[in-house]
Amino acid sequence: MREESVLNSIRVKFVRGEEVKYISHLDMMKLFERAARRSNLPISYSQGFNPHPNMVFGLPLSVGVTSESEYGDFELSYSMEPSEFLNQYNGNLPDGLKIMDAMDKTTKSNIMATIAAADYEILVSSDKKYGMDFINGTISNIMSKDNIFVSKESKKSKKDVDIRPMIHSLKAMMIYNLENGADHSDIKSNEELISNPFMINYIKGLYKYEPGILSYDVKNLFCISAKLSAGSKSNLKPDLLISAFNLLSNMELKLVKVHRTGLYIERDSRILNPMSQDALS
Repeated sequence: MREESVLNSIRVKFVRGEEVKYISHLDMMKLFERAARRSNLPISYSQGFNPHPNMVFGLPLSVGVTSESEYGDFELSYSMEPSEFLNQYNGNLPDGLKIMDAMDKTTKSNIMATIAAADYEILVSSDKKYGMDFINGTISNIMSKDNIFVSKESKKSKKDVDIRPMIHSLKAMMIYNLENGADHSDIKSNEELISNPFMINYIKGLYKYEPGILSYDVKNLFCISAKLSAGSKSNLKPDLLISAFNLLSNMELKLVKVHRTGLYIERDSRILNPMSQDALS
């Protein structure tokens, strides 16, 4: 059964780029609040002694992570066209934050409470150059396990957590045909190459450094594409996934970059794009 409608609410999809990847989630919210004021947008405020803007964002990003698939819900004091909302906001957001889409939202469910899964591209380095057969074998080994226990630390405790139910899919992608002629002689025609433009631009930047400056060899990079559980019920961060890779393969991979490519909500036991009509109404 559908919830009762809420009037004057807009959901947006936005990008968080390299320029703002080191700001915290709280500071990102403050950036949106200040930009809304400069744009004269009719964001409604809560009641009480310390009113705050009625804006809710999806799964917070860890510091240093970029994303092309972030979401926010905004309640307005009066109606306006989503396209006008998008244009006015973008005119006052800093470099690295850009709203890509905006749509009317009528469901009471907010984006943070309904997030269920996330897609990531995870760039990793190694001291040795592994062939794709070895990497794919490690992925097959992970996906065949019934349980994978890794140590998870919090501020107050450290415990072993079974992350296998939180891994929905894994795929390895090679980096090929970039600057400085990286050696990928073991590439086969049926092996998938990384194609995401955000990641490609980042990797190209690595090749511009002089040899010896980086703490890893850019020729020993590969990318893991992963769909992982996310949200309040079950949340697997990419760094914990890489810990599992190292535990099961002795590869000693190092995280270079994490980029989020998708977020999904759960509704009526279905996994949905947050901007789909079924998710918005």
